[in-house]
Amino acid sequence: MDRRSLLKTAVLGLALPAMVPLAGCAGPTRRGAVRFEGWDYEAQLVQQNVDRFIRLNPDVEVDYAPITSAQFIQKLTAEFMGGGGPDVLYMYDDSLASSVEARYLQPLDELAGIDEVYQAIYPSVAQAMTYQGRRYGLPYYTDSQALIYNADILAEAGYDTPPTTLDELEEQALAVKRAGLLEHPIGLPAQLSDTALMWIWALVYANEADLFDEDFQPVMNLPGSATTAVLDWLLRVSADSQVLDPASVQTLPVPMDNAMMAGQYAFTIQPRYSLRNYNDPAVSNTAGAMRLAPIPSIDGRTEGTVSNSRMYCLNLETDVQEKAERLLHYMGGLDDDGSPYTARFWFLERGLGFAFTDLADDPEIVESLSTFADPEIYAYLASVARARSVVAVPWYAEFEATLQRTVQQVFTGDRTPAQGSAELERAARSLARRYE
Repeated sequence: MDRRSLLKTAVLGLALPAMVPLAGCAGPTRRGAVRFEGWDYEAQLVQQNVDRFIRLNPDVEVDYAPITSAQFIQKLTAEFMGGGGPDVLYMYDDSLASSVEARYLQPLDELAGIDEVYQAIYPSVAQAMTYQGRRYGLPYYTDSQALIYNADILAEAGYDTPPTTLDELEEQALAVKRAGLLEHPIGLPAQLSDTALMWIWALVYANEADLFDEDFQPVMNLPGSATTAVLDWLLRVSADSQVLDPASVQTLPVPMDNAMMAGQYAFTIQPRYSLRNYNDPAVSNTAGAMRLAPIPSIDGRTEGTVSNSRMYCLNLETDVQEKAERLLHYMGGLDDDGSPYTARFWFLERGLGFAFTDLADDPEIVESLSTFADPEIYAYLASVARARSVVAVPWYAEFEATLQRTVQQVFTGDRTPAQGSAELERAARSLARRYE
């Protein structure tokens, strides 16, 4: 397999065997229309926004196709390998490097207005959309992971503040369990997926630690590693105290959201924006009780969490360049008046974190935020969040696949925490050699 073929298949991450049956999934496209594909989050709202773009640009036709989130990268890669691929597409920061190396994406450095956008966003988001010095995306959203808890359940168990350490998290979960309130008070979205297992990164980052150093060398297996300590805790709460639901290994983020809104768990780790739905009485049985808190650390003395970014990108070989650029600007850029309409739309509609710094002072956004979250905790989580620098290596998607499998194996008792950390180091070094 040559280097480009290797990189093409690497984008698939977890699911190379699924490539063939997914290859023919793309729907019909009108000649001259802009093909726009993204994962299936709130597809009706996406279509609503696309319809507005078409009203403002009546000479542009857009064929929008939502793809099941769990299969997004698999299907997208299959389309590109088959000689197609959408003109405008969503992209995970996780998969940017491998997608660029596989020559799926177009650099945007010469795009009109690109400098203004990158000057208006948080530096961490700009970094996440940049690979080897070139800019490849316009921002969709960014967010950081938080401990989310049900304050009513904690109060029934005798607690009025959330845990600050992992031991305290286990202790509070045990109190909930012993009170007969919930059998498994903690739920985590731990099913294998083609996106990152963000909660495990958050638990490591809460200790001001990382899985890699600044040169992308693995450090998760060094003596005293925070990664091993986090895996120790994971095994303990799943096998010993059994406060972590074993069904977590079969749960994705959206079903976890549904479980939290049904009152099935007292604790989870999810992005901040999840709290908007959790506290919405129209869709949630737990509305009004749900709170954000910092990610617990091992000793309570450190702080941190992980952030992630999602972006809009252009196909390297689009046949509708000018029209695709217009749609890209509308989705991820600034209007003529300098306002990021779509970013503002997504926060007001669903609470998605925004990349544009000025929106933090937007009166309507501030008012909306205060209806579902404590603005001080919300801002604090953003201030201590760090992006995963290792996503800048082209083998990251494959490492993430190994990370997810290893976490599941520790969770189920098929590997010890020490074995898990050693396996992660071995995989990282092996992948780095393959891509030299």
